[in-house]
Amino acid sequence: MVKNRFGQFLISKGVVDEATVLKALDFQRQHTLTIGQLALRQQKLTVRQVLTILNTQIVSPKLFGEIGVELGYLTAQDLSDLFDLQSQNKPFLGEILVDMEALTEEQLNPLLDEFYKNMAKIY
Repeated sequence: MVKNRFGQFLISKGVVDEATVLKALDFQRQHTLTIGQLALRQQKLTVRQVLTILNTQIVSPKLFGEIGVELGYLTAQDLSDLFDLQSQNKPFLGEILVDMEALTEEQLNPLLDEFYKNMAKIY
């Protein structure tokens, strides 16, 4: 199942199928740095702290950032900054679909416009 609003929008419009969106989302996931990787790069965490958080995750349903904050390794602001950085560096689904030749640039831009207009109505 697709858990991406733009991906769901494209499927509902009949522009791409679910398998294509899932493949694009998998590519996006593989090419997006994790919060732990970003925290190391930004020197917000040490390798030891990252490993402690990862070990804690094995027995906890909590997310990496939540555990980092709970352990006092990260502040809420640090985590927010890392999420922003992650978002800024994540490949966009639409661009991935264009690279996969599932969409053209000419198709993408009007679809993005329509999607954002629909989202504005909801929120």
